[in-house]
Amino acid sequence: MASFGFDERYAMFDVTPVENQFILELLPEAKGEFVKVYLYGLMKCYHPEIDTDLDQMAADLQMTREEIEQAYRYWERRHIVRRISDHPPQWRYISNIQKSLSGDTDSDPEFESFSNAIYEAFDNDRRLHGSEVAACFEWHEELGLPTEVIIMLLKHMIALRGKQFKIRDAEKAAVEMSREKVQTIEDAEEFLARDRVVADGARRVLRKMGKKYSPSEAQTAMYRKWIREWGFTPEAVDAALAQTAGGDPSMGYLDSILNRIRESNGGGGVDRVADDQKQREALKQILREFGRDVVSEDTLRIYREMAALYPQPILRTAAKECRGAGRRLEDVLELVRSWKNRGLETEADIQKHLDAFHEQTALLVELKALLGTEGTADSRLRRQAVNRWTNEWGQSRELILKAAEYAGSARDPMGYLNAILAEYHRKGIRTPEEAEKEHQNLRKSREAEGNKAVSAQQYEQRDYRDKEQEAFNRLLRMNGGSVEDA
Repeated sequence: MASFGFDERYAMFDVTPVENQFILELLPEAKGEFVKVYLYGLMKCYHPEIDTDLDQMAADLQMTREEIEQAYRYWERRHIVRRISDHPPQWRYISNIQKSLSGDTDSDPEFESFSNAIYEAFDNDRRLHGSEVAACFEWHEELGLPTEVIIMLLKHMIALRGKQFKIRDAEKAAVEMSREKVQTIEDAEEFLARDRVVADGARRVLRKMGKKYSPSEAQTAMYRKWIREWGFTPEAVDAALAQTAGGDPSMGYLDSILNRIRESNGGGGVDRVADDQKQREALKQILREFGRDVVSEDTLRIYREMAALYPQPILRTAAKECRGAGRRLEDVLELVRSWKNRGLETEADIQKHLDAFHEQTALLVELKALLGTEGTADSRLRRQAVNRWTNEWGQSRELILKAAEYAGSARDPMGYLNAILAEYHRKGIRTPEEAEKEHQNLRKSREAEGNKAVSAQQYEQRDYRDKEQEAFNRLLRMNGGSVEDA
């Protein structure tokens, strides 16, 4: 018995005939994925020796089983394939030419009835393509929407956008209706009423932006998200519109503003928008101390950190302290953090601290003039020394300046000044007059005593001075760079 067959690789190099009637009449109306499925299955009809199941077909076409079954249901309704088995799923291809010649008018009564209802929804003014009717029918089969609900949805879209709207624009609403389990006329009326509110709201926003066109589906979906998912009221959306002024406003820009408000304030609502606007205005007050008032996302983030530490009046005080060349908002944040670390809570506490700081600054300026450049070490270290004299030892500005007159000619003026003031502290000298008297007494002692006595006295002065100098240098080494200016 003779046996014939093709090489197993023959299908790769063979061709699959496709009827021109399919290309001209059916292909233009079908989705691309549906055509892929039809052609792949047609090829398998011509080469049945290649084993293929639905999973393999899905893998080859990079589709899911559900998408392939959906495609075949579409071709079943076009009467060019017929399902002959459910387990496993199998389809038989029907020649479109043969069907025409044989007068085969086998049809799907449910699909035909549905198609007629769809056409009536458009008052016969628009004849939908086959793929469009099939898409609507999928809402019935796949999403479980009753035919009357789908008709109501289509009429709703006609009322909003006219009879030439794109069917895919209605698909998102159909999916949402299915998610909300819309099954009755009453359910559909309630859903579509809410959808009309969304559409009107999106249109109102565009008008306020100066846009005269109707909102697209993407813009309507954006507005729906603001209202239904993020919890903003229409009044809150309108309030946020104020922040789009000064440029070319867009729905996308408004979306970013509302998203920022939602994330930073824990939700939507007109109160949230008002709070955000108050924060922006408060930040502008701070920025104006630096000669600008442009609010950005980064400056808003920094401001919120500051506002969590102190109220606005204290923040403005900090900004005034920081204003000057090269200063930034980050410097204000660093300053208020230092105040918080010092335990300063009230405006009175902070003002007292600043008064002392400014007095100290003025004293340091005078010391620089008396001691010269060599007596002006790092400013933070000089402040450490001044804090020691004034706070720990309780010495007055006048006494410190008097001692500086005597230290100005020393090799290390700042170190010698510290030694002198340490000696004053030890002896209880509190006033400039007492310091002058001490100074004159030392001079008279040197003049009255002989060289031996003078040498001993000078040794004693050098001894205490060296000890204080050593202690002062140790202080500088230990605390260098760790003391805040204010």
